[in-house]
Amino acid sequence: MIETEIFRLADVGLKMTDKNMETKSFSHQFYRTTLEAWDAMYQAVLGAKKSIYWEIYIFLDDQAGARFVDALCNKAQAGVEVKIVVDAIGSWGLSRAAAKRLAEAGAEVRWYNRLHPELAVGKWWRRLWRRNHRKLLIVDEEIAFVGGVNVESKAVEWDDLFLKLTGTLVQPLLKSFAKSYIASGGSRKKIRHLRHPELYRGLEAWQERLKYVIHSPGKRQSSVRQLYHQSLLAAKESVNVLTPYFIPDKTFLKFVSQARRRGVKVNVFLPLRADHWFMGLIARAYYGLAHRSGVNLYFLNKMNHGKAITVDRQAGFVGSSNVTPRSWFLNEESGVYFDDQTMVDDLNAIFEDLKKDAAPLDFEHWTKRGWASRFKEWWARRIERYV
Repeated sequence: MIETEIFRLADVGLKMTDKNMETKSFSHQFYRTTLEAWDAMYQAVLGAKKSIYWEIYIFLDDQAGARFVDALCNKAQAGVEVKIVVDAIGSWGLSRAAAKRLAEAGAEVRWYNRLHPELAVGKWWRRLWRRNHRKLLIVDEEIAFVGGVNVESKAVEWDDLFLKLTGTLVQPLLKSFAKSYIASGGSRKKIRHLRHPELYRGLEAWQERLKYVIHSPGKRQSSVRQLYHQSLLAAKESVNVLTPYFIPDKTFLKFVSQARRRGVKVNVFLPLRADHWFMGLIARAYYGLAHRSGVNLYFLNKMNHGKAITVDRQAGFVGSSNVTPRSWFLNEESGVYFDDQTMVDDLNAIFEDLKKDAAPLDFEHWTKRGWASRFKEWWARRIERYV
């Protein structure tokens, strides 16, 4: 049953036909570095004629973000509808001057979950940890970028993974943006057109063919956690996972063990040195458990911020969610799950290239690490649920 659920996401195809025989088409492109993704996003913004909707965790007006601020201001002044939802903590460094500039140009910037203290301290403290970790840019309601790319100078030389989709199939993402916009204090009237049923008429057929994974905290089941778990349960040959931070839960490791007994190879790719030292420290605390469960760990010399999965040669996922408790339970996350053969082959080719440049875990050497390292790992696991 699990296998049926995951692979019923089915034949996306380059062309589809609805009940009225109206052709629905789309195209895709993967970007493997932050810089490549920025350039593609920037060109899409420059070409916008109708609307720009952007939901992003980190957006700064530093050297990397300044050109985006300029372009967004110019587009808003030219009459393009510009709405941006940024996370209040992730985009803490977005200057007041830039936000004011955007507002004066006619763009609307909304802050997700602002840090306003409340009398109900317990409630406020729980809400404080809930962040919008999505990276979703939609231009003219027909071009969408989904994946892991933020906008900050720190990431200029990173590898990352962003997926560009072009065509009418991106329209359901507009409803997701509308919800985030409203949750961040935006006016329902201003985005009423994004929630109108007419916008999605004729797209019902593809919903079992291409699945957008839109996760919000507070649900009984974590959709992104289920996605990782079901991928392990459904695989017959291999599962590839790309994540910058690796803090798996017990169920993940249990399903890895089951997959290994079925002859499935589970490969996890992560940077040798994460951009946050404590995230790397927590990940190291799981190397032994993961190896004994059957995970083949591959370490990348360059920081890679991408988040992706392939299951055999049948399905793939690209999104914003890391293999961490925060992504699975506390963050707003987004992604796209697909089984279009060309897309899956392209993503598997990316994993093959990563494998050529990666170093596998030397488990024997790992077991000889000192007690100081072991103590640091023990300490790091005490705070893992918050990162």
